Amino acid sequence: MDNLQSAPIIIGKLLNIGGMLQRHGNRILQPFGLNQQQFSIFFEIAKAGKVKQKDMVNRLLLEKAHVSKVVKKLHGMGLITITASDEDKRSAWLAPTQEGKQILNKCRGIFKEWNKQWSKAVDDIELNSILENLSHLQAVFEDKI
Repeated sequence: MDNLQSAPIIIGKLLNIGGMLQRHGNRILQPFGLNQQQFSIFFEIAKAGKVKQKDMVNRLLLEKAHVSKVVKKLHGMGLITITASDEDKRSAWLAPTQEGKQILNKCRGIFKEWNKQWSKAVDDIELNSILENLSHLQAVFEDKI
């Protein structure tokens, strides 16, 4: 099969896998009142410790309005704090709360267990090969999208 025939099959499989992962992530996160995209933004805020909202938009390559909506929800749930920036009043600092850190640790534990389960189906050599190929494909898409 040549590249022109393989490309749409690869894209289709990636979209299918993405959909499956998103649905499963949403089921895992549902007891916490979050979906997978909200958790991704929350995770990045917590990972940074303290980050400007504008930087989150750039880091995650998401629409500003979408990130703003999720930030408001996370703040309303008590998972993050929003603090006005001293340098620029139009900019805000985001940071996880203590409650947010606790929720994050619970979610990470659940995801860790799930990762243990699915990764048992793939040996280390194959897993490393998949990771290498996906990393290469990600770099290709970053250049083309």
